[in-house]
Amino acid sequence: MAKIKVCGMTNLEDCLKAQELAVDFVGFVFFRKSRRYVKPEKAREICGTLGRSVSTVGVFVEEGDDEIRGIVDYCGLDLAQVYGESALPRTIRAFRVAHALPAPLPQKGLVLFDSYSDGFGGSGRSFDISLLSGRAFLDRAFIAGGITVENVRNVLCLKPFGVDLVSSLETYPGKKDHKKMERFVKTVRSFAL
Repeated sequence: MAKIKVCGMTNLEDCLKAQELAVDFVGFVFFRKSRRYVKPEKAREICGTLGRSVSTVGVFVEEGDDEIRGIVDYCGLDLAQVYGESALPRTIRAFRVAHALPAPLPQKGLVLFDSYSDGFGGSGRSFDISLLSGRAFLDRAFIAGGITVENVRNVLCLKPFGVDLVSSLETYPGKKDHKKMERFVKTVRSFAL
């Protein structure tokens, strides 16, 4: 069964709802130019309340390994999602897809494929997921970019490790709609090939 990652979290209420729904991962964006940016102090407070039933992920775009490591340790995060090279352990390597898959891809570890946009993540735009069809790395890949409750079954047919959502579950950037979250989780959990 595909894992569910809800990203762009900015408040405890949404994270507790994700935890209640048994979402597998919640993500906090530490890219300062993002509309969903969360200060490390706030993320640390939220992570300290959540407990261990949901994994926590920090999203980093321009930060170097030292800064990433500092925030991960300070907040008590489980993983770091990175755009670009990183020597850190426990990372999800993120790739932005326009018309072709980037190469080379890491031979091991978690990866994430998102649609290319002017910003980083949360654009609500899809990419051609058929580019991923039949690929050996799907069992360690998150698929993101324009995923909604209406199209998630097409994504799940690829048998990815997980799906990653931001904007389709929001009332506005940084605030989740709990009814949309409930409907999405129910759809994914009921999916069977």
